[in-house]
Amino acid sequence: MKKSKIKMEQVPFLGVLFLFAGFSLYGILSFNSSLTDYGDDMHASVLVAAELAPEYYTFEAFSDEEIFADVTGSHPNSVAIAYFKQEGFIDGYSDGSFKPENGVNRAEAAKIINEVISFDFNGGVYEDCFPDCNDLWFEAYVCAGAEQGWVGGFSDGKFYPTYSVTKMQALKMAILALNLSVPSSVTVKPYGDVDLGTWMTPYAAYAKNNNVVTGSLFYPDEELNRASFVQLLYGVIMSQ
Repeated sequence: MKKSKIKMEQVPFLGVLFLFAGFSLYGILSFNSSLTDYGDDMHASVLVAAELAPEYYTFEAFSDEEIFADVTGSHPNSVAIAYFKQEGFIDGYSDGSFKPENGVNRAEAAKIINEVISFDFNGGVYEDCFPDCNDLWFEAYVCAGAEQGWVGGFSDGKFYPTYSVTKMQALKMAILALNLSVPSSVTVKPYGDVDLGTWMTPYAAYAKNNNVVTGSLFYPDEELNRASFVQLLYGVIMSQ
């Protein structure tokens, strides 16, 4: 896919590829360290353009097929995890495991979303966006997200990279990063636990309208683990 310094790439979902037993998953991926809580005042201005690529597909894994040493096709999030592994958005640990129950923090979430949108860092300087990110491994990922408009900090100007990423924060980041349109007006509560007239409302409405999150409740403050974070992002990607 063609990359541009200030472009994000999204790919339309054209079909489902069913894999037969014995097919092995390849990819060198990276899901390492640590992303957190969004302030209500985060600006939704996305400074990048979307560009279509020819094909987008996913897997169905058989129940006994190994995706990671601790994730097989019987895992409830196996399709999302297998897709993210193949695309290079995530990686396992040195022992071949994925550790799906491990938490995800705000810094880690920023890194993964930059992978999903294929952001090109070449030639860019992404630093000094938040005082608590300076000179740390994730600074470029966070600052790239801030420049693009899908990362925001708290009212004190900090990012708090080691805070656990919540379900609503992750949803908002993914929607903005992929430059998706949310409803301009919401007159009915999308979920029983998401009120009208809050910063969360349009993003929750998008999730409801596009079946990203099903059910009557959203649980916006739920802290996501690796499996649930990947599943949420997968749902947003497939909603395009």
